[in-house]
Amino acid sequence: MHIMARRGVLSVKLNQDQEYFTCATEDGLRIFHMDPLVQTHHIEASKIGSIRIAEMRLRSNIVAFVSGGSRPLYDDRTVTLWDLQKETAVSKVVLKEPVLDVKMTTDRLLVILRSRIILLSFPGGETLSELISRDNPNAVCAVAHHARKVVFPSRKSRGSIQIEDLDKDDSASQSKPPSIVQAHSNDIICAAINSAGDCIATASTQGTNIHLYHVHSKGITKLRRGLDKANIYCLNFSKDGSYLSCSSDKGTVHVWSLKDPDMNPVSTLKPLVGLPNEVKSYASFTVTAECACLCSFGTGDAMYAVCLDGSFHKYKLGRDGSQTDTGRNCFRVSYDIYPNLGELFD
Repeated sequence: MHIMARRGVLSVKLNQDQEYFTCATEDGLRIFHMDPLVQTHHIEASKIGSIRIAEMRLRSNIVAFVSGGSRPLYDDRTVTLWDLQKETAVSKVVLKEPVLDVKMTTDRLLVILRSRIILLSFPGGETLSELISRDNPNAVCAVAHHARKVVFPSRKSRGSIQIEDLDKDDSASQSKPPSIVQAHSNDIICAAINSAGDCIATASTQGTNIHLYHVHSKGITKLRRGLDKANIYCLNFSKDGSYLSCSSDKGTVHVWSLKDPDMNPVSTLKPLVGLPNEVKSYASFTVTAECACLCSFGTGDAMYAVCLDGSFHKYKLGRDGSQTDTGRNCFRVSYDIYPNLGELFD
């Protein structure tokens, strides 16, 4: 997520198990453990320059980053793989155009460009496949590293998504054809896939509904976010796929229960003839409006929001229908300003 910068924060990204997040800043790279909230690493700009985006590989010592901001050490066409323990670059991938985002799995590096995604092996760096996407200025790309799936906007039509295998290799004599799903009528602005790879959430530039595509049944469930157009910042499944969260520029984080759909109220808006009812979120809480926010789930009923204004919100999900000043079916546990935290062993 790299929408705006406050407190020098240019973007924040979760690692694959949602237990850590990277913070790309004007002052270099910082990495935080989610709960308890502590800073585990800080690589200063004197060593790597200002960083625009970064992703941690699971819980390892490897981070992929792209320079940006006011003091970049490299240009925006270079992906640097950095060893946190050795505090040195171990390899670089140089492209012919600006890199919009990077993603990592145990054995893959994905480089997201404006109209294609480069799939490389890790740690070898061999280019395995080049996935052609629709014009993708928001770098929409979702990865299920356990299920070995990647999702991105398809060039077939506006509002469609393409599902590919992470094991795709263009040099192979035979390859499985991709799955293409017409998810929306407007362009896709955000997407997520659960760890099992059997449920995909998408949002369009309209931002009023979130669509859930069920891979096996090929059905689509509509989740109502709101009535007004919104810019969706984040969609994220809980690790076990029981919940889905959504954040937007409206400053509200919504949560739907997928394991127990009866917890979600049905929208009172009457659907068009032949269309299903829209499902509303069962829980929500507020953060700073018009500030990009990353939402994540922890163990039990814990939930977090990491915002680019430097705020960190921890909530506990409830089920009794209660309403507080800060949320519905949510109770604030803690609030912190994460850029103010020093390293764990300072």
